[in-house]
Amino acid sequence: MSCEPGISAKQSASKDEIKRSNTQKPNNLDSGQTGPNPALLQGHRDSFSLKARRLSSTGSNNNGQWLVELFQGSERLARWPAISGYNTKPTADRRWSPGNGAALPIGDYLLGQPEPWGADIWLNLQPQFKTDRSGLGIHHCNPGSGCLCIPSRNDLEAIAAWVKATGIDKLTVQN
Repeated sequence: MSCEPGISAKQSASKDEIKRSNTQKPNNLDSGQTGPNPALLQGHRDSFSLKARRLSSTGSNNNGQWLVELFQGSERLARWPAISGYNTKPTADRRWSPGNGAALPIGDYLLGQPEPWGADIWLNLQPQFKTDRSGLGIHHCNPGSGCLCIPSRNDLEAIAAWVKATGIDKLTVQN
């Protein structure tokens, strides 16, 4: 299965899974949570970075739950809940064939500028390491497959706004 633009990812999730992922928000909002503002954009534009990490690598309830974080230097400006991979496939080979339900592999990705994808927004991810995976991106979907899925459309729009405003062109998947 691929989430490439123009290809619809068919996924099934229970109503409870969808409700839970759509309602999970960080307890305290960071200063850049809803998007860039002039005060936060001051300084060096090249000091912004985007990182993604799995919240837990153990336990069947958390395997698909991720966090995308925006940093300026070492200061976190924003964090958004995300999903990558099916929680029923926590041990699937993350660098192997598309369609195996695995989460994004660890490593650096070139990050494309936001572009329309039907009624959605797509940010292309190009792995900077050897992998059989392709058609990867950041977009709005639920529960997620091999891409980095942002369950909240508002969160996806905030990420897209940050990428546009700062020129961030790399995503680092940490774990």
